[in-house]
Amino acid sequence: MSGLVRQSVRFAAVGLVNTAIGLLAICAVLYLFNCDPAIANAVGYAIGLVVSFSLNHVWTFGDNRPVAGALPRYVPVVATAYACNLTAVIIGSRRFHIDPYLVQLVGMAIYTSLVFLGCRWFVYGRSGIVVDR
Repeated sequence: MSGLVRQSVRFAAVGLVNTAIGLLAICAVLYLFNCDPAIANAVGYAIGLVVSFSLNHVWTFGDNRPVAGALPRYVPVVATAYACNLTAVIIGSRRFHIDPYLVQLVGMAIYTSLVFLGCRWFVYGRSGIVVDR
């Protein structure tokens, strides 16, 4: 299996775990607190951020350096992806009145794609980590 394929499979596996945890948190906040979809989204992604970074840093991208080496690059990647996600959630739910649960899935797809590409090319690609193992 090529390095890109292996990395994509690992990222997807981490994403499944992260998505399950994040979506569970989003749905719980929507259900328990009847919050605005944007607030529920923020809570879910904050929880998922910790899970995703931890697993991807070590397993997907094989970075054995201290977290401080990747974190300054990871944060802007995630922030950009999250801004795109949140824009989709807000526009979809408020302007087009898409079901709040369905619009979360659209936002998740946007976020996931942008984080993988950002990690591959910016967070780990230029830092000396061999991303094609």
